[in-house]
Amino acid sequence: MTTQADHELTVNTTHNEDSLQTYISTLRMFILNEIGSGLRDVYSTRVKPGFIKDNGREPKTEHEVRKLMMNDSYCQTWSSMMRSCQEMIWDSIIPSIERAQPNLNKVASELSSKGKGTLHLDPLLEVPGYVKACDIHLMPGNYNTDRGGFDVTQGALYDRGVYVYADGNAGPLGDSIGRSLAKHLKLRFPNFNPSKILDIGCTVGHNLLPFKDLYPESELHAIDVSAPVLRYAHSRSEALGYPLNFHQMNGEHMKFPDNSFDLVFSIITFHETSITAMKNILKECKRVLRPGGMMIHMELPRTKNMDPFDAFYLDWDSYYNNEPFYQSWTSIDLEKAYNTAGFCEEKYFEVVTPDVYVVPEEDFKRAADVDISKEKYHRGRLGEGVHWTGWGSWK
Repeated sequence: MTTQADHELTVNTTHNEDSLQTYISTLRMFILNEIGSGLRDVYSTRVKPGFIKDNGREPKTEHEVRKLMMNDSYCQTWSSMMRSCQEMIWDSIIPSIERAQPNLNKVASELSSKGKGTLHLDPLLEVPGYVKACDIHLMPGNYNTDRGGFDVTQGALYDRGVYVYADGNAGPLGDSIGRSLAKHLKLRFPNFNPSKILDIGCTVGHNLLPFKDLYPESELHAIDVSAPVLRYAHSRSEALGYPLNFHQMNGEHMKFPDNSFDLVFSIITFHETSITAMKNILKECKRVLRPGGMMIHMELPRTKNMDPFDAFYLDWDSYYNNEPFYQSWTSIDLEKAYNTAGFCEEKYFEVVTPDVYVVPEEDFKRAADVDISKEKYHRGRLGEGVHWTGWGSWK
């Protein structure tokens, strides 16, 4: 398990806490990969034959598969273990963060006040219902619980939670998707040098930092609706030596002027918004982009190219991990949504990139040479290695 990067906001854990978190992280991966791999055999040898016998055909949709699989004892057991393990992640992290307070908030406040970057909070901003209605991915307090003062608790909880959830595979700074995307864009579009970049739904800023590394002359901005994660994001970036600009804004109604940015991106954001909100955000992306600018959103694979079993497996979180918009995202006609927002069909492109921390340098470079939108192959299947998917358009 890769060691998490150490900085002034790193929450210290005891030996027992660290051991417990490592155990839970390893357990989750075992349940996900080893026990989870048996689901396909259950489906192929037990569930699907029974459906064919009763209906004279194979299941056509993930909904048919889910109804069948969730009545099978093996799948029920796996699902229960996955849910319990997710709850265990947060339970194992909270004690160390509670112990670190109130000093954690004090250190964060000092870092933010002395920083070279900026933090702009809006106390009048209404947190959207699709964010505050439930504890997304079961994180207690969600993103937006604010305990007053310069509270960064939820940011610290999310930061450590991502690390434990991913078994350290997101890299020491939790930036694997952002770093993979930034490097992919740099290789694939060598003449594209954005001077001003915007990250939508940044949480603690994990994925914004790599863009400063790859585009050092650029001015970087990020928005989120949650004040606690933004406070943490700004303080964390300052602790790591990155002068970035964070704003509390709703992506549906950004306060930036028209034609403000050369690159607008989001990473794993849309599946935590409603479809209505996503469409509004796309329109706002079009508005704030400069002519010739790029928009790209990295997200979960869409299920339209998957067989029903794979789609059922991918969308498990929508039903059992407090990800209510997960399935609506994976099934949307994204090209149509982009066109409706005002982006031209001929300027649309897709990205499938391997993880920069996983594959050799040459393999990563080779992947950047492929125009995925022109490739006719089955994308997003499970078990084909770690790849990140994205959908973009030029203005």
